[in-house]
Amino acid sequence: MQGKIIRDLLILLGVFGLIWLIFSLFTYPDDPHVLSVGKEEKLGESYLNLILLNPMFGEFENEKVDSMVAIISDRLAGGLGNSEYNYRFVVFENEMINAFTVPGGNILISTGLIAFCDTPEELASVMAHEMGHVEKRHVVTRLIKELGLEILTSGDAFVLGEVTGLLTSSSFDRKQEEEADLFAVRLLENSSIEPRTLATFFRKLEDETDNELMQHFEIISTHPNFRSRIREALSYTPEKEFEAEVIELNWEAMKEELK
Repeated sequence: MQGKIIRDLLILLGVFGLIWLIFSLFTYPDDPHVLSVGKEEKLGESYLNLILLNPMFGEFENEKVDSMVAIISDRLAGGLGNSEYNYRFVVFENEMINAFTVPGGNILISTGLIAFCDTPEELASVMAHEMGHVEKRHVVTRLIKELGLEILTSGDAFVLGEVTGLLTSSSFDRKQEEEADLFAVRLLENSSIEPRTLATFFRKLEDETDNELMQHFEIISTHPNFRSRIREALSYTPEKEFEAEVIELNWEAMKEELK
């Protein structure tokens, strides 16, 4: 009797093992590491080029604005240290308060978002949040989960078009947003920027959630609990020796360039 039970158990384990093998061979995991950063960057370049062809996301070509965004991104890059990504920040002309991430370290920022921020530190907090999605590979994880690796890397023109639609309209889940928030406050601290500025920005977003220009903003598109996120950002305690250094920019002059 005992031998039969053991035999049946071994058979059952064998069946489960076979099922697992079939799924591992014929389906793709949603693990982002199945796609190398190098391949992600190549895909990202294709997606970015298509997105910028869309009139809603046309690049805002202004050397002064680009230079000022570069000053902020350089500060954040210094706090980030070594990264596998070569970041590119692109400002697009749209009054929506918006920012989103494209594979390969490409981050798009709307002119409406820049105008919405009262200080360069507020914009830095959003940029740091988006960099969190990049470093945690949230974008690739989402795309692999929704489309599968084979479709994602097919290079088919129709697929590329569909993916760009997902990138500009889909959202991250709550856990991913929390991870990006935590990454942001740590990066801000490492960059000598007051990390709790993220809470200030969230508070402003909370005040504007009924504004139709906010409806596509990735940070709020999952309808997270703003009170909770503000509380988490405010509760972050920098190291005792931390000293914030102001980002030396003429912010009002930058906003004038947007008009």
